Amino acid sequence: MTDRLAVVVPVLNEPGIADTLEALRRQRDCPDLHVYVVDNGSTDGTVQRVRRFAAAHPTPRITILHEPQKGTGAACDTGFRRAIADGHALVARTDGDSAPTEDWAARLRTLFTLHPDVALVGGTSIPLRDRYYRWGDAQLMPGALWLLRMMMAVGHLDAAYLRFVVGHNMAVRATAYLEVGGLGRTSIDTSDEDIDFSVRLSHRLGHRAILIDPRLRVATSMRRVRRYGLGLMGLHHLVPALRGKLIRTIDVR
Repeated sequence: MTDRLAVVVPVLNEPGIADTLEALRRQRDCPDLHVYVVDNGSTDGTVQRVRRFAAAHPTPRITILHEPQKGTGAACDTGFRRAIADGHALVARTDGDSAPTEDWAARLRTLFTLHPDVALVGGTSIPLRDRYYRWGDAQLMPGALWLLRMMMAVGHLDAAYLRFVVGHNMAVRATAYLEVGGLGRTSIDTSDEDIDFSVRLSHRLGHRAILIDPRLRVATSMRRVRRYGLGLMGLHHLVPALRGKLIRTIDVR
């Protein structure tokens, strides 16, 4: 029997959330997919858009949750723990400005089946073809992610950073999520909950517990890059102490 898969989507004022939900609706070979949309205080009608989409489409099943504590970490942890409590053995995450390819969910389940020792899976980020897309982004995004991994590994003197997964393209076994304490209930003002979770899981379960498969592809908006530039985003990740001080918080959700 194939393990049940849930997808958590944290949202805060996401005008394109219907596109994310449509990408999840188009997932192949995953008819029992359950999507948990966790609203983190939207004021622009995001929740209403999710409700309209759910009313118009019988699949996937969509559950709306509300998390008043600011931060993707807090919102995601609420969604992950609810999905696990509902009996899902595998929980994935993507973001409200992202769109997984149609084979994403099925490939996730296959990877966990083929690799029983793997607890956390990540993949490749590609640029979303929205109004922020520019020529060359298809080469820029994957290369920038691998460069960031190497720079963080060197900066922290910790090889675990070489295998961190990004929040818009990740999935974890429910048992492992609970064992390592889940995603930190933090906001981007202080830390990157996805990177911190990856490193903590690697330290606890070993680097072999993390698998990065380039065939797992999620398109995500380049809006942060367009607004802040690669240099500022790099400093944001490499020097967290500067957040909210010399560096404005990169949070345009």
